[in-house]
Formats: sequence, structure tokens, C-alpha cells
Amino acid sequence: MRYIKTTAVIIMLFCLILSYQVVPVSAAGEAASTSILEGVGFISGVVKEINPSLGYITLYHGDGSGVSPDAQDSLSRLRTFSFAYSIPVMRDGYQAALEDIRPGDFAFIMLDQDGYIARLSTRSYYEPVYGTVYMMSPANLVLKLDDGTYRSIAVPADVPVYRNDRPISRSEVREGDRVRILVQIDGTSIHVAGIDLIKDPKPVSAIFRGNIEYYDDINNRLALSGIEEFVNGRWEYLPVMGIKTFAYNRDYKDRPSGRISGMAYIAVQQDLLGEDSIVMASFRSQPQYEMVFTDNILALSSTLKRLELENSSHMIGFDSGTIAVKDGRLVDVSSLDTMDPVQLSADKPVGSNMLVGQVVVSNTRAGKGSLTIYRGRIKLVDPLKSFTVESFAELSGTGWSFSNTPKTFNINPSVTRLLENDGTGNMMNFDDSYINQSVYIVEEGGKTLLVSTSPYADVHSRGRVLSLTDSGLSLREVMEYDNESHIWENAPNRDVAVPAGAIVIKDGSITHLSSIRPGDNVHMVSNSASHDGIIIIVE
Repeated sequence: MRYIKTTAVIIMLFCLILSYQVVPVSAAGEAASTSILEGVGFISGVVKEINPSLGYITLYHGDGSGVSPDAQDSLSRLRTFSFAYSIPVMRDGYQAALEDIRPGDFAFIMLDQDGYIARLSTRSYYEPVYGTVYMMSPANLVLKLDDGTYRSIAVPADVPVYRNDRPISRSEVREGDRVRILVQIDGTSIHVAGIDLIKDPKPVSAIFRGNIEYYDDINNRLALSGIEEFVNGRWEYLPVMGIKTFAYNRDYKDRPSGRISGMAYIAVQQDLLGEDSIVMASFRSQPQYEMVFTDNILALSSTLKRLELENSSHMIGFDSGTIAVKDGRLVDVSSLDTMDPVQLSADKPVGSNMLVGQVVVSNTRAGKGSLTIYRGRIKLVDPLKSFTVESFAELSGTGWSFSNTPKTFNINPSVTRLLENDGTGNMMNFDDSYINQSVYIVEEGGKTLLVSTSPYADVHSRGRVLSLTDSGLSLREVMEYDNESHIWENAPNRDVAVPAGAIVIKDGSITHLSSIRPGDNVHMVSNSASHDGIIIIVE
């Protein structure tokens, strides 16, 4: 009798597969059919992910509810199944390998008595589309596909978005993100099941240029000499003698063809070992009439492939070889916005009357960003919960704005850090012993990120970093703010000691002194007695 029931169920499954291949099934019918089968060890749903090496497959629910963020926990617990590599696999009615199964396929799974997959059959259903986000709007997504073309896809507001298999807000998707979209095309209509951010891209760590020596196609490396780095709108020579080779990132597919010469412009990312790898390369002739700009974009035309700057009369073109980086991410030039701040290097090619951009860097998070820096004397401490200062001053431009009122700051032990004069402290020890201590507080959106006990600082200066030293940094092109005349005045180049409790901010985030690079422009607030740099903001 048990054999007859099993045979009947297998026949039902086979008929259901045939029906899916012949006619579309409504969501309600699909849900009813799959619920009957799942009760006796048969599972169906849209493939979200399959990993043949680790031996598992994850499905959206057969009724589509798996694509809802509310169902994500259930999806992780109940819709992931394990299998052995040797299981029978079918796709679109033909024998297939596990590697042939694609995200978006509709899968039918038969489980054995231990709950492992005994058989797997799929059919083409949703088609995965891979690309890089060019533009995201409330109702539309424009992707730059791997072949260099662009595709606009209507994305309704209820389509879920995932990062690392966790639901996120659509507002968190940014230009330069690498995504996979599951789409179903029926004539002119397109249905989107979900958007997955494949991985959070590493930031572009540097942009270099150099004379091309050779390309090693065996080791997949590009050799350059006379290397310069684009730092804060200027080309700075690296302290590298001779030839340096750069590996190509495996995710970047373009490679030199034939013999190459001239000047190479490359954007690189650092791998886990700290080695630079090329994520974009452009080959041009030696610059003849080069100019650099630090300005804001006034107008940009993706059709004419040119942009105008707010404070320059030059019209600057761009092409497929122009390296564009926005907030650390590699983007298309035409995805930059009007009034974005840019640092730009351009050259006028031989026979042309227009400058062509080699490199465009936009950093909309420069300076403090959304961080606020306060200073005050502690009046009350509620350990691991909050502390109150009797009055406070807020850093504003080149001065401190004083308020003669108490202010309370929340403490989150997992977020709030403590910096002592001799290094990192422990918020677990932040108690009544700190009452009457003057401290700096760095806050963002009501969250207390940092408390520092560094000494009072009131001397403002600016400069360009020449190098990092054993005790701090060396500055050139220094200017110091005169509090009486309220103007910036030229000052001697200097070496600045930076104590362990100093506050260092770059790209709107708290960081460490080691993240500052030669060529960075900094705004520093120093102690008038020791001249130590207490607050350092990379502009």
C-alpha cells in the first residue's frame, strides 16, 4: 500500500512538472499544489541560491511569500535543503549538472527519509540579470551590464532588496553596487522577484598612472614606471624606483590586446593581503596639455559626453576610459550629479580642442560629514547608560559655539569608544571618577560614537600632508587662522605630534592616523601650548 501511495505521488509530481512546462500556473493554484506535495516530502519554489560545493539550495516559497522581507527568517530556517553531489538532476526536461541550476529557476525537490534531497528537477522561470547600479529611483533601476550596455528595469516599491541575505531598505542601494535581479519577461511586461546585492564592493583605494612597460599575460600583471598617485586633485610621485607591477582583479575582465604603449591610468582596490589590484584601466597617449580642477559640477550631459564646472569656462569631455570614483566607489561619469564636488584631471589630446577627463573623483562625504564634535566638563555619569556635561561647546568652522546649558549624551557599549591620553580606554570603566573631567564628544544622529580626554585645543591650521612621521605627520603649504583678524595667514611648514587620544576624521567617519595619505589636505585644531594635533579632519 505504501508503495502504491509513493508511486501515485511521483506521478502527481511528474504531471505537475509537465503542466508547468505547458501552461502558466496562477499563484493560488501553485500554492495549493505545492502545499499538497510538501506534506509528503516534495518541495517546490523559486531558486534563490544554490551552492554545489557546499551542497545546499535555498528556495523562495512556492506562493512567492519567500521574497517578502517578513519571511526572511523563515526562508533561512525552513527553505534551505542539503544534498549530495551525486543526486539526479533535471533542468527543462533534460539531464543536467548541479552547476546548470540557476537562481530564478523553479525547482521541484524530492526529499529522502532523512530530509536530504534525493532528486532535483528545475525549469527556467525567472532570469537572473547581473550588473552595476548606474541609477536608482523610486520606481526604476538602471543597470550597466557586463557587456557595457545599459538596461532600465521598472521596479515596484514592494520588490524586496537583500544584502548578505538580509532585507535592507531600497535607499541603501547606491551607484556602483553590484546586483543580481531576478526578472520574468512576458512579452513587453517584466516582473521583478527580488534584488540581491552580490557583495558590498570594496572602496577604490587609490588611482595611479604611469608609463607602460609591458603586460604580462601569463601572470596577469601590468608593469608601470614613473608612477604617480592622484591625491586631492594633484598627481604626486610615489617613492618607487624602477618598475612596479599591478595584478588585475579577477572581477575586472578587460585586458590589454596586442602591444600597448603610452600612459596607463588605473584604479585599484586592496585585497586582504594589502596588495593593490586593478579594477579599471585606461590607456592613453602621454599628456600634452594637462590641467587639474577642484570644483563643482554645474552641468553634465551623458548624450554629448561632456560636463561643465561651476568656476571654470573649460568644457570637459569624457569617454569610456575616464575613471570616475564617487564616495570611494567606481561609477560611470554620467551618474554624477549636478553640484557634486569633484577633483578632476584632464588633458587635451593631439588634434582636439577640448579637454578630455582622465580621472574624476567626487567625495560628497568629505570633512566631518554628519558628525558633530562637542567639548564639555562632565557633571554626572550613569555608567554604561549616559553622561551629562554641565555646559558644552560645538566645533563650528574655526571656532567653538558655546552653550551655557547641560547636555546629556547616551552611551551604547557596542558603539561608544573611549580614547584616553595614552590610548584606547574602556567604557566599562567610565564612571564617577570622570566627573569634572573635560572631554570631547563625537556624535552622529543622537549616537555617541567617541569620548576623548585629550587636552583643550583652540589653534586652527590647514595644510597638505607631506608624510606621516613616527610621532604624527609633516605638513606643508601651512596656513594658520588668526582669531583677531579672522583671516588665514601663511605659516611655516611643520612637523606635528599627534597624541594617542587625538580625534581623526576622514570621509565623514572616525578613523586612525594611519588612514591619512601623503597629499591629503587637513584641517587641524591644536593645543596652543604643546602644538599637538588634537582634532584632525581630512578635507
